[in-house]
Amino acid sequence: MRIYRFVITCGVSVLLTQACFGLARGATVFDLSADFSLTTNPGKVWQYGYSATNSLAPDQFQLDRYAVKNEPVGFWHPAGGTPAQPGYYPYVAHNSTTHSQTDPTHGWAVRAGEVAMEASNSGQYSLIRFVAPAAGTYKVTAHFEGVHFHLSSTDVHVLHNSDSLFDADIDGYGGDPSFHVIQGMHPAASYSGTIRLKAKDTLTFAVGYGKNKTHFNDTTGLFARVILIQAGVDHAAKVGK
Repeated sequence: MRIYRFVITCGVSVLLTQACFGLARGATVFDLSADFSLTTNPGKVWQYGYSATNSLAPDQFQLDRYAVKNEPVGFWHPAGGTPAQPGYYPYVAHNSTTHSQTDPTHGWAVRAGEVAMEASNSGQYSLIRFVAPAAGTYKVTAHFEGVHFHLSSTDVHVLHNSDSLFDADIDGYGGDPSFHVIQGMHPAASYSGTIRLKAKDTLTFAVGYGKNKTHFNDTTGLFARVILIQAGVDHAAKVGK
């Protein structure tokens, strides 16, 4: 029986078998945390990027081109530069270690394997896109949480191509409680659903600058998994949430 390691939302790693997930033998797991790369973009199924404008339309997706391979938290940016220069925001970051870590400014913390995302102050989204490698039925899970110590205030989304599957607001801190007390009206939000995808269909995980329309102190964490549970579907249709 194949065994997977899954990081649950409380930040504790546990071993779960296929039977725990209710998966058929041979199901294929695409785990954003485990698959994350700071050397290849786009990868085989994952793409790190941002929206060209304040829009989640698929044609607005742009690939990040500049990687900063810091340890323990590395970054993808649209281009080079510092936080005060164009090309820094929106960003996608990743904690590659097995312990929670703070960013270089010590303003926010991410759990082991967690991805961190922040929009730009002009409303461009931070985006991660999954490209289906084959037609089939997929199980999709996503957990967003505010990770900035000054309390994140963002909007988060999951889309299938251009169709919204999930929309929520993050307001507060919902990250590792050893760094900051859990706080706020809505510090975390989760999505789980099963969907049929055609080959090359996309699932997009997005973080925007929120209702206050500023990205200050907005860093938001993400754990995401896409599991191919049945191959060979010829059409794309929503099965359920």
